[in-house]
Amino acid sequence: MNWKRTETFLLCSLFFLLSGRYTPAQSPEWKKDTAAAVAANQRGEYALAQTFYKRAIEVEEKTLGPDSAEVAISLNNIAVLYQDKQMYSQAEPLYRRAMAILEKQPGQEYSLGLTLNNLASLYHDESLDVSAEPLYKRALTIWGAMGKKAGVNEAKALTGLADIYHSQGKDADAEPLYEQALIVWYDEGKSESAEAAETDFRLAEIYQSRSKNVEAQPMYAEALAIWERAGQMETAEAVTSLEKLGEIYRTQGKYAEAEPLLKQALETKQSKLGPDHLDVAASLGNLALLYYCESKYTDAEPLYRRAVEIREKNLGPSDPAVLQTMQFYAALLRQEGRKTEAQQLETRAAGTAGEIAHP
Repeated sequence: MNWKRTETFLLCSLFFLLSGRYTPAQSPEWKKDTAAAVAANQRGEYALAQTFYKRAIEVEEKTLGPDSAEVAISLNNIAVLYQDKQMYSQAEPLYRRAMAILEKQPGQEYSLGLTLNNLASLYHDESLDVSAEPLYKRALTIWGAMGKKAGVNEAKALTGLADIYHSQGKDADAEPLYEQALIVWYDEGKSESAEAAETDFRLAEIYQSRSKNVEAQPMYAEALAIWERAGQMETAEAVTSLEKLGEIYRTQGKYAEAEPLLKQALETKQSKLGPDHLDVAASLGNLALLYYCESKYTDAEPLYRRAVEIREKNLGPSDPAVLQTMQFYAALLRQEGRKTEAQQLETRAAGTAGEIAHP
């Protein structure tokens, strides 16, 4: 399953910077352009916001100098807009120039930390984790020195670095970072934010991979509760959580709790991906297994049959996934006392497997 997060979530995960050097009474031209850019961005008029930021940078460079903090702040902000639109090649040099300026300016550690977070996020989006990792670590050094003043900025750097380790299979390194980030989200009153839900989900994945289902269960449940309140139950993460939590309940014998979760996951996939997608076949198999465990064989049978048909259509009759599903289906038929049909299916699967072994 590979549908993407919403653009709103991506934009909210990045940092716009603000400058308070001038008072409203002074109202320099670059300040007006910056305010106009902020307003345009809030209205969703991103192209207009970019225009105003560009104008602000031109004026700032003339009036304050090319290495002023205000220039760096505007560079960061326009880079955020580019990154939100996946215009990475345009965003990267702006972030790097903003960093170079802020590193020279005393007292700009906070803004520097935010820009480090943003550029690291960009590199991670581009799968350039070798470049992203040291930036997140630098940012965390800044946030650690600031203590409580760092706020959610520290949590975002923690989850960013944890995401890198998680994607690399280094869950032993990722787990404590996610746990620390979750503490920060709660301390900052953000326990129901989209970011907190994402952290719950990643932690649950790690716990479940280690067969720590008791720890994973509340993490999945909390993430789902947040996404449901936010109307985000059709995202890939939410659907995965439905299935994973349903799987946990099934293994615990809590079939009544598992069924609605697995049904909702199946319905969402069919709606988003179409009825013949391989991910739909996987969900059919999950729900069929639940019914099998409950001895509801008449409910399970059409699900296994559909799963075989979808996989055979997408993968061909000799694919191992098709053969395995046939075997599950045959076992179900035997439980129903339909031995002849089961034997026919088993013979078909064995014959296909034999053709693979002896081309």
